[in-house]
Amino acid sequence: MPDRITLYKEPILSICSSREEVIEQVRITVVHEVAHYFGIDDETLHRLGWG
Repeated sequence: MPDRITLYKEPILSICSSREEVIEQVRITVVHEVAHYFGIDDETLHRLGWG
């Protein structure tokens, strides 16, 4: 199986109050997880604004 990122709808919807916020949160989550795949740690991601 190829590597995959799983997004869970309910947690994302619970922290967002608009469609635009959902879109932004999904973007942030995907970038964050792809960065982990390439070895970037949480500390660095937070420093770069992708926490």
